[in-house]
Amino acid sequence: MCTRSLLLSFCAVLLVGCTGRGFQPPPGNYTQWYKKGLTQSDVDNAMRACGYTNLDGVGDKSPIDVVLTRFYCMKDSGFKRRDNMDLCKQGRVGESPVCDGRR
Repeated sequence: MCTRSLLLSFCAVLLVGCTGRGFQPPPGNYTQWYKKGLTQSDVDNAMRACGYTNLDGVGDKSPIDVVLTRFYCMKDSGFKRRDNMDLCKQGRVGESPVCDGRR
């Protein structure tokens, strides 16, 4: 019985691994921003102009007010997000002074 369940477990893992979907990290932050008529290079440049130093967004340890300032710099520049995220509407983040007038 133990051998059978071990074999079934192995087959299940093998099937999941062969689907090509396995673990995939979330897309980088730079892929979420867009503005009609602009290329990805233009988006990257706008993000840098707004203070983003890590365009992926992975491991960013910046204070929340800095994150919000960058985020709304992009929004104020006419960029939109593919995921329709609005940071000031996310839990306690909205208590930041940067969010005043944005709720």
